[in-house]
Amino acid sequence: MWEAEWKGVVLTDESRICLQHHDGPIRVWRHRGERMLNSCVMHSYTGSAPGIMVWDGIGYHSRTPLVRIAGTLNSHGYISEVFEPVVLPYLQGLATAIFQQDNA
Repeated sequence: MWEAEWKGVVLTDESRICLQHHDGPIRVWRHRGERMLNSCVMHSYTGSAPGIMVWDGIGYHSRTPLVRIAGTLNSHGYISEVFEPVVLPYLQGLATAIFQQDNA
C-alpha cells in the first residue's frame, strides 16, 4: 500500500554547485609521518568561489524544470522565483500529489 502512496509524493531540494573547489568538509586518510608531505597537503582557496544554486523537484513519473537561483534564497525569493512560477503549475498538472518541501 505504501508504494501507491509514494507515487503521489513530490520531493524538492536545492543544491549549490561550486566551480573552483569543494565547499564542504574533506576527509583525508594519511599514514603516520605523512602529514606534511606535498602529496598529502591540499591547498585551500579562501575567497568566495564562483558557483550557482539550483532547485528541482521530482515525482514518481516526472520532474519540475531546473531553476537557477540568483543570490541567496530566502522565503520571499522562494515564493516568487520557485513556488508560484514552477511548483504550483507542476502540482496542478498532477491528479493527486503530496508536496514534500525540505524546510531548509
